[in-house]
Amino acid sequence: MKHNLARLTACFLLAVMLLTVPALAATSKSSWTNPYSDVTTDMWSYAYIRDLSQAGILPEGSTFGGANPETREGFVSCLYALYRALGGKAVTVKTAPFDDVPVEDPSAEAITWAKKNGVVNGVSETQFAPKANLTRQDICTILIRYANCANIRLARKTEAAQFTDSLRISTYARSAVVACQMAGIVNGYTNGMFRPAGKITREECAAVLWRIWDAAKSKPAGDLVDTSAGAYDSLYDSFLPPFDPTTPAGGEVDLSYFDNVAIVGDSVSQMLQFYCASTKALGNATFLCAGSLSATNALWEVSDQSVHPSYQGKKVLVEDGVAACGAKIVYLMLGINNISYGIDRATGDMVTLIDRILEKSPGVSIVIESVTPMAETSTILSNQLNNAQIQAYNARMQEICSERGWYYVNVAEAVTGADGWLQAEYCSDGGSMGIHFTTSAAAVWVDYLKTHVPAALLG
Repeated sequence: MKHNLARLTACFLLAVMLLTVPALAATSKSSWTNPYSDVTTDMWSYAYIRDLSQAGILPEGSTFGGANPETREGFVSCLYALYRALGGKAVTVKTAPFDDVPVEDPSAEAITWAKKNGVVNGVSETQFAPKANLTRQDICTILIRYANCANIRLARKTEAAQFTDSLRISTYARSAVVACQMAGIVNGYTNGMFRPAGKITREECAAVLWRIWDAAKSKPAGDLVDTSAGAYDSLYDSFLPPFDPTTPAGGEVDLSYFDNVAIVGDSVSQMLQFYCASTKALGNATFLCAGSLSATNALWEVSDQSVHPSYQGKKVLVEDGVAACGAKIVYLMLGINNISYGIDRATGDMVTLIDRILEKSPGVSIVIESVTPMAETSTILSNQLNNAQIQAYNARMQEICSERGWYYVNVAEAVTGADGWLQAEYCSDGGSMGIHFTTSAAAVWVDYLKTHVPAALLG
């Protein structure tokens, strides 16, 4: 097979990766006694969980926790159970495989097996990080290593796909991602993205485990996927340029688009919230805003004194509010309250906050709104907080969006004057903080959002 990506069509209409995969028939194997109170027949993953549980591959317990991110020790334990179910010999643990995995640990046998066979390495020579979460690209890498270890042949079910964020896949995982995609073990999202750094849930892991199990039992012949190290690395030489997060102007979208949107912000965004509450200018968008909110204090625990948004009258963590409202798209404008800590700290905390959102709501799309400028008459201008710092923050967030496959909407350009300051007619507190908006500014903001929607989010 010639691996020439130029002849391959970019597969932008792929089924959503593991999140909406067609469920197996839920009517077979009716003899299974379901031990999990949170696993029901209407779940897309029900048949995968049923089959794996019946084979003793999934852990015992009264709950499964399918929406929880999978951990390194959790997935390795399931993979080892799969290895044993297929006839593999048990491993004897004589010494701790890692300093953070003692001999008596329930997962020590599985981790020892994984280390011995090169299926899963430690994060260092001495540490395994058993509770750390796995990413999508990690799962692909582990599955291909396991296939090689267990001599599992994978039938090639489709051509290699080019994702819009293919160049964001880490070098170590590139060939494995292509191999898993060609074998039908994983796919991309309907917007053409793979999201390699995205967390993977236990429910999704059940699906990929079932697929590698099915491949092991079927023993395919004929056209096979090449699972050797680096087999498909050359494909990346002709992949598309890096993901462009910017959102150009377009036609005004129907307000129904915002029914699936959650807007996260500080006191600047609260003006937009108040305006939309009275006008329904953004339809049924959910607002998760709070005065003085930042990506830094949003990471703190909720308390009577903490700064967190409210959802249905209760103060919540941002990630919990997003999950509770069921948003599919999350807009975030945060930064004015923590840019003074330094650009690295402010942007780093923003990434951490978004990762928390994605852990709780793996399928959501992220849209970053640029932080808007300060007015020339602001009384809080300083060396740490000024328009140059805001611009530097925005520039770094745009770079991060490109790296992570998030979208970037430059709201600031709609309210910034030719001199670079927040226009006076749009500033409601020019003689003090000089950052908050008037009603007319909120109207401009609404118009900008309605005409600057990422095309990939429109279905």
